[in-house]
Amino acid sequence: MTMKRFTFIVGACLLIANPIAAIAKQDCNPDLASSTPTQRFNHNDNGTLNDTQTGLMWKTCLEGQRGSKCKDGSPERMQWQIATNRTQLTNQRKFAGYSDWRLPTLTELKSIIEQRCITPASNLEVFPNMRAVNLWSGNQSDPKAWSMDFTKGKILNNFKGAGNYVRLVRDSR
Repeated sequence: MTMKRFTFIVGACLLIANPIAAIAKQDCNPDLASSTPTQRFNHNDNGTLNDTQTGLMWKTCLEGQRGSKCKDGSPERMQWQIATNRTQLTNQRKFAGYSDWRLPTLTELKSIIEQRCITPASNLEVFPNMRAVNLWSGNQSDPKAWSMDFTKGKILNNFKGAGNYVRLVRDSR
């Protein structure tokens, strides 16, 4: 009994110290139709994918992740201003040959929420290794900026100094 309590306490401490390290099991309702069906997206061989419904091109991985399954590297939590600076750096480096990457709007982020799933509210075939985290949007009003919570697909208003994650987008039409 004592050993089990100790293990639980240690596990809880690890989650608090590094919440991104633990990936919760995604929970999806199989009775609901997918709001982001895999066939709606075309994967490119350059770390991007195209959404045929919206005409947007998304980076497949969160900033800080790399590889075809986004398993290399770690997603980076950053303040809003750092996220905008990262966007400029991505454009200078012409990721996938493009220099018009930006933070997505709330409407664009909502378009990739998988409404039948939580923790994360994302299609993991389309966006592999996605975490249940908040993603910055380009929507702002000083001193706050808006984000999308990919735990349950909710819109949040955060101070720009808060740490959230980033998935960049561009218009592909």
